[in-house]
Amino acid sequence: MQSSMALSVLVERLWSLGWGVAWLLLLVCAVWALNHAWWRPRRQDRLLRAQGLQGTPYRFLRGDLKEYKRLLDEALSKPMSLSHHIIPRVEPFLHAAMNDLGNRFFSWFGPVPRVMIMDPELVREILSNKFGHFERATLSPLGQALGTGLLSYNGGKWAKHRRILNPAFHVEKLKRMLPAFSASCGDLVGRWENLVGQEGSCELDVWPEFQYFTGDVISRGAFGSNYAEGRRIFQLQLELAQLVVQAIHSAYIPGYRFLPTPKNNRIKAINKEIRSLLRGIIRKREEAMKTGEASGQDLLGLLMESNIKQFQEHGNKNAGLTIDEVVEECKLFYLAGQETTAVLLTWTMVVLSMHPEWQERAREEVLQVLGKDKPEFDGLNRLKIVTMILYEVLRLYPPLLHIQRRTYKTVEIGNVSYPPGTLLALPIVFLHHDQILWGEDASEFKPERFAQGIAKASRDQVAFFPFGGGPRVCIGQNFALLEAKMGLSWILRRFWFELSPSYAHAPHSVVTLRPQHGAQLRLHKLGVVSLWSLGWGVAWLLLLVCAVWALNHAWWRPRRQDRLLRAQGLQGTPYRFLRGDLKEDKRLLQEALSKPMPLSHHIIPRVEPFLHAAMNDLGRRFFSWFGPLPRVMIMDPELVREILSNKFGHFERTTLSPLGRAVATGLLSYNGGKWAKHRRILNPAFHVEKLKRMLPAFSASCGDLVGRWENLVGQEGSCELDVWPEFQYFTGDVISRAAFSSNYEEGRRIFQLQLELAQLVVQAIHSSYIPGYRFLPTPMNNRIKAINKEIRSLLRGIIRKREEAMKTGEASGQDLLGLLMESNIKQFQEHGNKNAGMTIDEVVEECKLFYFAGQETTAVLLTWTMVVLSMHPEWQERAREEVLQVLGKDKPEFDGLNRLKIVTMILYEVLRLYPPLLLMQRRTYKTVEIGNVSYPPGTLLALPIVFLHHDQILWGEDASEFKPERFAEGIAKASRDQVAFFPFGGGPRICIGQNFALLEAKMGLSTILQRFWFELSPSYAHAPHSVVTLRPQHGAQLRLHKVGVVS
Repeated sequence: MQSSMALSVLVERLWSLGWGVAWLLLLVCAVWALNHAWWRPRRQDRLLRAQGLQGTPYRFLRGDLKEYKRLLDEALSKPMSLSHHIIPRVEPFLHAAMNDLGNRFFSWFGPVPRVMIMDPELVREILSNKFGHFERATLSPLGQALGTGLLSYNGGKWAKHRRILNPAFHVEKLKRMLPAFSASCGDLVGRWENLVGQEGSCELDVWPEFQYFTGDVISRGAFGSNYAEGRRIFQLQLELAQLVVQAIHSAYIPGYRFLPTPKNNRIKAINKEIRSLLRGIIRKREEAMKTGEASGQDLLGLLMESNIKQFQEHGNKNAGLTIDEVVEECKLFYLAGQETTAVLLTWTMVVLSMHPEWQERAREEVLQVLGKDKPEFDGLNRLKIVTMILYEVLRLYPPLLHIQRRTYKTVEIGNVSYPPGTLLALPIVFLHHDQILWGEDASEFKPERFAQGIAKASRDQVAFFPFGGGPRVCIGQNFALLEAKMGLSWILRRFWFELSPSYAHAPHSVVTLRPQHGAQLRLHKLGVVSLWSLGWGVAWLLLLVCAVWALNHAWWRPRRQDRLLRAQGLQGTPYRFLRGDLKEDKRLLQEALSKPMPLSHHIIPRVEPFLHAAMNDLGRRFFSWFGPLPRVMIMDPELVREILSNKFGHFERTTLSPLGRAVATGLLSYNGGKWAKHRRILNPAFHVEKLKRMLPAFSASCGDLVGRWENLVGQEGSCELDVWPEFQYFTGDVISRAAFSSNYEEGRRIFQLQLELAQLVVQAIHSSYIPGYRFLPTPMNNRIKAINKEIRSLLRGIIRKREEAMKTGEASGQDLLGLLMESNIKQFQEHGNKNAGMTIDEVVEECKLFYFAGQETTAVLLTWTMVVLSMHPEWQERAREEVLQVLGKDKPEFDGLNRLKIVTMILYEVLRLYPPLLLMQRRTYKTVEIGNVSYPPGTLLALPIVFLHHDQILWGEDASEFKPERFAEGIAKASRDQVAFFPFGGGPRICIGQNFALLEAKMGLSTILQRFWFELSPSYAHAPHSVVTLRPQHGAQLRLHKVGVVS
């Protein structure tokens, strides 16, 4: 009992002691916070003012930060004029304070006083730091996320790191890196030459280009023998910098960076991956250096050689850098090396666009000194005008706006005693634009001021210090200037440039001085002359020729064709100038699409209301006007057969519209000999035996699809699902695997881009048509061009890799690309003629067509099949029974799929009722007689698939009903004429991928039927709608159930 009482007393005393200590700690923290945020700033304020310094009034905790942000937001809200007087925009608070308080004043950076040092003598004294009174300001936690290294150290640690790093940046060592610089320059100008193309000019935002370029230089210059890993680190470092910039711009909340937000987690993950990659590179180098393999041709090699030397000379483990310290220095290579030169080159090109006379002088010097050879070190050193230009750009647009040093004890400088913790700001941009030091033209671009070097450019040598000064001068300044000279020299020898009309002059400081809205320039190949120089006479002549052609195209020729067709007994709609029946067609279509239709398969009045109405008025044999072109409806199966067989070559495929060509050309758009050559090369790739090799790819995609659906239905066993986007993704995935199996990831990226491209083209089709609008630099047009360019680039890369692999015997013909390339090579070998096979560009276009046709056709077929089977559950059950009987629950094999008679009948019937394409067109290129009618050149012959598929004369009175049994004895006996069914076309131009599409559809449907049953959702609206292919306008919402789960 007594022991329990004693324990209770002891616990009570401990609690009292604990509370006492807690209150004491709280009191200490409160006193420290009050001292930090109020008492100390007030003491410092009185001390500085007592010595004659003027300053802004101190505001509790935040100081001048709120006013600083307000003025900066106001300044950045609009671009400035094309002037180099940038201070009011980039430092509006300090600019206003200097106007109010003079050159010698202090402001408040939170609770810390910051004194402006505008006297060059005092700047020199602070930078030289002879007595060690000043230290570099500590980086913020966000700044430390990007990199610490030499940049953030002070005292002995800084001295040790600088001593080890110095040899790596010696001029003689930098000479070794010229090949790396040259390779990156070659890549840059090569990419730009592709962009300007045959036109000889293009618009380009050079800011991201130079970010990429300088990162590439660092990747080669710092990690030459580990270039690929170096490039990965650059990509991560760039993403990290973007995340840090976003964090800087967001509202500051103390401790927020420790919360597990997606952005904070990503910052940590990137830092972890960068460290891991760098540690791996460093360890490889250490092992290589032990065996004598590594060479000091890059920065990392030179740094590690210098580090080992320090260990050997001092015999002390603390004499050199640890691996973690080497990692931080490597991160700093990227941040400082990439950013500084990128902004220097960007502002140089902007400024030379504003001052074309200096651009021309620089170009003349480069061509005179270097010619067209690769720049060498000695030649670059002789570029006096280029050097003057770079110095003047660094003066007007310094990468860093100011440098800060901090006093860690009371220091007297310039007859003022500064208390500990005072920030001394050395405002580079203010000193660089100071009229006292540089003259009244200080904010004008005058490179000639550097004609006699830096020392004589101003009234004081310390007036120019873009890379800092004293012992802590930027260690990489020679690296940066050498890189900038070489980059600018390469560009000047191949291009001239000017500001784009879309360029907004908006310098903006985020770590470094960047262009806020990019740096859009017009880039021209040297020697490209403006079309205006051809003269007004030629322009007027062309205008006259165009006017005559337009009148003939839009009026005279259509009127002649109209008279000729009517004279032969054809009825037609009246011709309306230029637009023909397009306006009426659009009006009726919009009216039909404004509401869904009942659950019926009689879709013609909805999907083709204009042709449906015209046929009711004019009969089965009539013509209408597709703009200024006559379009004749061919409803006679015999004539359809004759046109599709095209025995005498009288008919050609209609030319794709420019928007259609943006999606794909290839086999689809060719005629004559070119079509025959491509078809001959492509045929072997789509042979049934070759398609069997692709079944594992089909199976993998089917497995992913049903796996995803099983997760969606979950334990409940059912869910609602829009199957249209699901099948778009699925069929794109199949193509990605089947066409590019060994390059699957790149194939997936191409699919995503192709899908986005198709969506943009659909939007463009739906918008009002304005001739020539596609050439305007609108966001949509620019995006279409950018996507096409990226798709072509990715495909070219895949094709080149395959070519190299095939040369070494590594490639296999297990996918469409491999089979196509094997067939293509065979053509070259058999004919020994460079024109016998396809060019790379033609292979690229065929690959684009794989995606568009292969993905779109099967996606709509599977979507309508599931919709129709939901409307007819008895056929869904019959199909499932057949699949389970023939295939069981195993993965479908080729022979099993071929035995699925009911599934095949269902797919044929769906293709009949909902054909992917509503009509096919052929065009006469000369006068042709067919069916006792003579058609003039340029007549469109429409083969209306959907009308023929629903024709009661051919299919009986139940033509618009779902009756798969009509295909029980095959296609030939399903209707009164075999040509009545042609969802994939017919004749020699029949769709080359029909077997691929049907095999994919059978496998996809079988895999679904094995696991699920489905029904229409109450939210489903039956609304077939043709946009290139016949799609569900509002999606295809179904209720999906696991087999065995009752609704």
